Amino acid sequence: MSSEREVSKMFIRYVQDGLKNERIDRYRASHRQIKATPLEDWLLEEIMEPYHLQDFTLTPFKDFYREVWWPLYAAGATGRIRIIPSEETQANTRNIFRLHLLPMFGEYSMTYLNLNKQFVMQELAILSEKYANIRTVKSYVSQMFDTAEMVDFIDVNRLEKAIASIGSPKKERLATRRKMTGESLSADEMVAWLDAANADHDNGKLSDQDYLLLLLTLHLGDRKGESYGLQWKHVDFNTGYVLIVQALKKSGKVGPTKAKKETSHALPPVLIPMLKEWREKQAIELAAANLESGPNQFLFTYTNFKGGINQPLHADYLNYRLNSIYKRHPDLIRVTPHKLRHTFSTLARQGGASLQLISEALSHSSIKTTRVYVNTPDIVGLDVHDKFAEQIAQARKNSLTQEMKLNETH
Repeated sequence: MSSEREVSKMFIRYVQDGLKNERIDRYRASHRQIKATPLEDWLLEEIMEPYHLQDFTLTPFKDFYREVWWPLYAAGATGRIRIIPSEETQANTRNIFRLHLLPMFGEYSMTYLNLNKQFVMQELAILSEKYANIRTVKSYVSQMFDTAEMVDFIDVNRLEKAIASIGSPKKERLATRRKMTGESLSADEMVAWLDAANADHDNGKLSDQDYLLLLLTLHLGDRKGESYGLQWKHVDFNTGYVLIVQALKKSGKVGPTKAKKETSHALPPVLIPMLKEWREKQAIELAAANLESGPNQFLFTYTNFKGGINQPLHADYLNYRLNSIYKRHPDLIRVTPHKLRHTFSTLARQGGASLQLISEALSHSSIKTTRVYVNTPDIVGLDVHDKFAEQIAQARKNSLTQEMKLNETH
């Protein structure tokens, strides 16, 4: 009995809090009886002969996620912005829970986690050291417990301040490293990449399609999904423009661009003959497979591991091609499609393009975002100084005029 009493002492606080925070509608009468009985004695009775809580269960985090939170999330009823998340966003959310949150908290009850701030903080702090996107993880944990409070699984979300206190050390380290190494390539580093890609293309190590995909993505400064989503109907050889109106999502479906904008880009003259040549070559390859090309044909496709030909590109297609070039030319600076986008904006700014024009080219909703992409100091020319000097000169002129008038009166 002494060991049972020791167990009861350790468990009493948990049960007390549990009784306060979990709903036990069917056992309110028993609940009143429990309050009138010394809790320790009652708990020992329950150990020997369970009665009051024989049907009482604590809801695990994993069950609350699947049965309560997820349907509300998919309907856009959680979070601060009440919009229905896209299929791509939902897939990313599932991955965050599957890879991080369910392994950490899945087996624990919502009540236990809500009452044990230190445990939750420790787990999230450990994850923040190795996972840069901890802010999103924190957001989903907060949403889980806000929802639990809303539907009366818990009386109040006790974790809000604890979750907010968790920093982003991994993200900060990466940001510091990017500042040291640069978000973008210099002009000389970009030339080295272009030379390497050209050499691989000439040697047959980089296909016509992949070489064109790299050049087009670089020169347009677009997101890789927007290049993946290009169809021949978007390319106007008469005007020399290409229209960015859609993007290929991770799900393999076509959707609007991230900014939900339509952007018309003038094609660099060097790319126009390459595009015409690729359209003819692609049509021949498709015809050999009894497929017909047309306005809705994607510019860039691949054969998947199941042997399916003419498939829309998977999300990491360009990343893999860039990595293969880097492996063949290890003296290059490692690059990603997103870094190409930073390089486009930075070199354009250094060449004299205004932030407004660059922002339009990148289809940003705000110039503030463009400033993040442009990794170069603002260049202040003499025209700004001239405006300053004009004001000084005007003030001097006004002062002299007043002085002359005063002298005339005397």
